[in-house]
Amino acid sequence: MSTGAISRAQIGAGGAGAPVSHRPLGILAALPQELGDLIEAMRAESGVRTITHGQRDYHVGTVHGAPCVVTLARVGKVAAAATVSALIHAFDVDAVVFTGVAGGVGSEVRVGDIVVANALMQHDLDASPLFPRFEVPLLGVSRFTADGALADQLAAACERFVAEEGAASAARFGTREPRVHRGLIISGDQFVASATGVEALRDALPDALAVEMEGAAIAQVCYEYGVPCAVVRTISDTADDHAPQSFVSFLTEIAGTYSNAILKRFLEARRVA
Repeated sequence: MSTGAISRAQIGAGGAGAPVSHRPLGILAALPQELGDLIEAMRAESGVRTITHGQRDYHVGTVHGAPCVVTLARVGKVAAAATVSALIHAFDVDAVVFTGVAGGVGSEVRVGDIVVANALMQHDLDASPLFPRFEVPLLGVSRFTADGALADQLAAACERFVAEEGAASAARFGTREPRVHRGLIISGDQFVASATGVEALRDALPDALAVEMEGAAIAQVCYEYGVPCAVVRTISDTADDHAPQSFVSFLTEIAGTYSNAILKRFLEARRVA
């Protein structure tokens, strides 16, 4: 189904197509592996209504007890901004959560760790001398704060995952036991994969913990429309010369497992709340 205007009846979760009782949560990732088996879990729980909008498939239903719209943003800031705009305007989501992998930038961040954003910014945005470096022109903002309550809920889900499955996951995948970090995530339209590149980011933004390609664009759109958002990233590589191999291995072998475990705990807690 492809449409420019999507009715609430079309968004209704469940096989019977009944309208949802309250607004759904938007969940998105850049790549299919980063969503794990979330769509399959939705299909088993409530059935899935798939709506094609702007060359994206939006999967609507209930998963782990929570009404959701799940989709792929694809890779990069423009793709992410377009996708989250549709979630807001066409699907009327209550809040947005982005899940995926990222490169580690902070010195204390290691492969297998989890970073929940407190703030997000675009490391490659530079309209100087017209505007200060990193500042979004005409907004007067360079860092977009994640929604505190939503980020706290995500971080709590991450901590429960680490406490309950962290040691087993580390043994299974040959990584260290994961740690949960809170802080700045930076975004840009480059896959950072060199020691020189990651050192430049550390010099420019010493408090950055992780680098990826979508989060800050999503945060900006949500900021402009007053929609709560939060971003969680599992560290797949250290953004250096070994990043391409580490990223591919982590994405195919580990990312889905982490995402499944974190989102399950997060959505179940959200349902209870």
